[in-house]
Amino acid sequence: MNELLVFLTIQGAMIFYACSEAYMERDTGWTQNEMWFRINFGNYNYTAYHIFVYWLAFPMAIILLPNLIIGFDMKMSLFLLVCYLIGTIVEDFTWFVVNPHYPLKKWNPHQTQWYPWLKIRWFYIPATYVIKGGIALFVFFRYYH
Repeated sequence: MNELLVFLTIQGAMIFYACSEAYMERDTGWTQNEMWFRINFGNYNYTAYHIFVYWLAFPMAIILLPNLIIGFDMKMSLFLLVCYLIGTIVEDFTWFVVNPHYPLKKWNPHQTQWYPWLKIRWFYIPATYVIKGGIALFVFFRYYH
């Protein structure tokens, strides 16, 4: 398996999804409109499509499908988990980069309040970036690498 090619392909797909999501949501990030039903988890208010896409469709396509086609392989599964976790960070950040209706300058805790932020010295970062990034690094260096 060419890990770099797989990683870049997954990240590319996540970037393309961010473009389509930005087109769909426009200036209502995290779909702050009323047409989506929501499920609350602590500080997060997940919409139906976020659950279907991020918790079901993406993990099935990125992690489960290769295991069904090739056969279960723990090392491959862990690598694909890392790709998925990094991909969700890339996708979310790309949404701000490509969205002309909600540009990157609004990527801050004052204007983007749909998820909690962490302050690291003078820099703010969404908490999920740190959590997902931390899990990805742990899995990569502890189990995969």
